Amino acid sequence: MKFRHQIASFIKCALVQHGGIDVRSLQFRMTAGVTCISVLGIIGVSGWISWRAQSIVIGDQKRQISDIAEQIPRDIDAYTATLTNDEAVQKTVQLRSLPDLSIVVSGAQGNILAQSQSQWHDEQFARQLLSIPTLSLQPKVFQTDGRHYIGCKGPLVIDGENLGTLYVALDITKSSQMFNQLMLNLGLATMLAIAFITAAIAYSVRRSVQPLRKISRVTANLTVDDLDHVQFHLDKAPTEVRELAQTCEITLRRLADNMAQQRQFVHDISHELRTPLTIVYGYLQSVLRRSRTLNELQREALEAATSEAERTIRLLQDLLDLARADSGNLQFSLMPVHLNDQLENCLKILKLNHTHPIHLEATSPDIYAMADADRLKQVVFNLVDNAIRYSDADEPIVVKLAETENSAIIQVCDRGIGISDEHQTQVFNRCYRVDAARSRATGGYGLGLSLVKTLVEGMNGTIHLNSELNQGSTFTVTLPSPLHHDHDTNHRSRRRRRETRALH
Repeated sequence: MKFRHQIASFIKCALVQHGGIDVRSLQFRMTAGVTCISVLGIIGVSGWISWRAQSIVIGDQKRQISDIAEQIPRDIDAYTATLTNDEAVQKTVQLRSLPDLSIVVSGAQGNILAQSQSQWHDEQFARQLLSIPTLSLQPKVFQTDGRHYIGCKGPLVIDGENLGTLYVALDITKSSQMFNQLMLNLGLATMLAIAFITAAIAYSVRRSVQPLRKISRVTANLTVDDLDHVQFHLDKAPTEVRELAQTCEITLRRLADNMAQQRQFVHDISHELRTPLTIVYGYLQSVLRRSRTLNELQREALEAATSEAERTIRLLQDLLDLARADSGNLQFSLMPVHLNDQLENCLKILKLNHTHPIHLEATSPDIYAMADADRLKQVVFNLVDNAIRYSDADEPIVVKLAETENSAIIQVCDRGIGISDEHQTQVFNRCYRVDAARSRATGGYGLGLSLVKTLVEGMNGTIHLNSELNQGSTFTVTLPSPLHHDHDTNHRSRRRRRETRALH
């Protein structure tokens, strides 16, 4: 049990990375599997060696006892030519006795006729030897008084006359202790071998899966623009891993081609549809302005058609801008923009088209930012329009303008339905709508906030959302101030170069 816990502890120490063990990982499974097979093999070999060594040592000692037991009657028979039977027995026992060998001859009544004389052999031991019921003609291992022996017994027959019973015992205590010490050393050597092999296996498996980790790490950091030229550079990796990497590269290139075709399709279809829709929208507006003979139903139908055409044109414009951003063709003309005037102009246009109360609050009359005036207008229009859609008609929309040492801050605040935490990280994804049914009712397609994020980041800014359900939402746009624009641009360029080097 202790040995198993030591192995488990070692494997844990060898495999723990980044604060834990992934028991489902390929590295853990390969390491655990190969280690278990190796441990079972080593333990099996060690156990077989231990059993074989014990069999050899005990077998030799048993054969030695058997040979002595067979030789004693012949020696006694030889001495009976010149000595009496009792004298022959006594002389043979004394001559055959050794420091670790004890010989006892008992009579028919259980009395001791002859016995060895040594430091450990005495009358008490002889009586104990005679009382052991398991002794037989076949030598057996037994224990008495904390010592180990191999012994046997048999009838002592000379010239057909039974002189009594012969007992032969060999003390193997020292041999047993030496054997136990040898097994202990073998066990320690086995544990060290298992520990070394486990560490070697863990290291080898870890190196083997490093290319897979590299593939995972590179693909996790890929951007859309990197798909068509990604290379893993795994020349020293195993053949199977290199084949997997090549397959991934081919798949990513195909994906890049498909995405490029999709972008081009969205760009082309948006461009082609926007032009005729713009013409239709112009004719509809012209008819509404010039025709005074229309009845109420006809005017209502034309106004609905005009509204839908305008909404569709805005949708196509958003798709066209997103497609241009994806292909890198969305141009930004960054220059110092007076945000106070810019936001006031935007809100004036919004108030013409909406009856919703909209207010501007500025901490200073002169706040500037490095931005594209047209793109910034799109950002404000989309954010305010989004706030109006999801707010009650009597709840005001507040646009706040502030500045810090390095940046200008625009906040669009509403008191609408709010957005739950689980949706806040995804509202900037394309075509994502928190409530699809409500979005259809309000005319949303999930593109406005995605376009806002694209435009803000294109102007080297950031956008964040802070919202609570039934409490409202606040979108915060941060743009660099003109004084720090150059510094921020250089910093971003250096960061992109570092990310590019890390990727390749």
